[in-house]
Amino acid sequence: MKSNLKFLAIIAFLGLFMHSCSSDDDNSIAYNADINPERFENIEIGNTNFKVPQFNPDLHTEFEYTGKSKVKKIYYDINPVNVSEPGVGEAKWQVSDHLIPEKHYAGQLNPHIHYHVFFDPVNENFPKIRPAKGIYSLKIRIVEEDNSESLITKEFEIVKKFTGVKIGNDNHIKIGSDELDIEFQYDAESNTVSEIKYQMWFEEWREGQNVPIGDWDNVVIVLPENLYKNQNKPHVKHNMPIEPDSPLGDYWLNIYVKESGESEAVKLSVPFSIVK
Repeated sequence: MKSNLKFLAIIAFLGLFMHSCSSDDDNSIAYNADINPERFENIEIGNTNFKVPQFNPDLHTEFEYTGKSKVKKIYYDINPVNVSEPGVGEAKWQVSDHLIPEKHYAGQLNPHIHYHVFFDPVNENFPKIRPAKGIYSLKIRIVEEDNSESLITKEFEIVKKFTGVKIGNDNHIKIGSDELDIEFQYDAESNTVSEIKYQMWFEEWREGQNVPIGDWDNVVIVLPENLYKNQNKPHVKHNMPIEPDSPLGDYWLNIYVKESGESEAVKLSVPFSIVK
């Protein structure tokens, strides 16, 4: 009799366990499935090709959202999908329930979201830990004021295209300088390089420019083709002219490398400062 009771208890436990697992799986599938994906448009993760250089300090994200009621909360989750074993100073990057500050969307029905997630929140612009290269997923979850939710998940790739990057003297240049020293190695793998551009972003300080004083402005130059044309691993050393009157402060340099056969350039963003 005792043996029969034990057997029935085991069967009941297994039935409960399997039902619980099944319920968890169903919830997991429901939670991870896209909800109202048509409400998300013009998504960029790094760029529209979803490629992000490891040497960036952060993950650039941008998208348009069309809601039914005003946006109340936006959350990001980042998880590794197929990632190389981390080396020194690398990690399998994970972010859970990261709340985007409300200033980016509060009270808006159809917000344009442009937001950066730091690789290393402690060191921000100069991370000591970077994501290992490979495929990651970004899940965007939006809660509207009526408590309805929209969710979309996209995969992006951390690429190790740029190495040996040197900007100024340890990302600083002296005030009054008329150029910014720039050097890097690029790996296009099986492709070749067809174009390289520099773009410097700064807060405008001059009157009569294309933006008001205090707004962000930029200058773009295309590098000479002989530095990289039809090469797959060019070593580029080419400085960018800057205004000697540029004020003290923080600036950003974007380096765009276009590869043969690719629709969009790989964009590296690096901060630097003008100092005394």
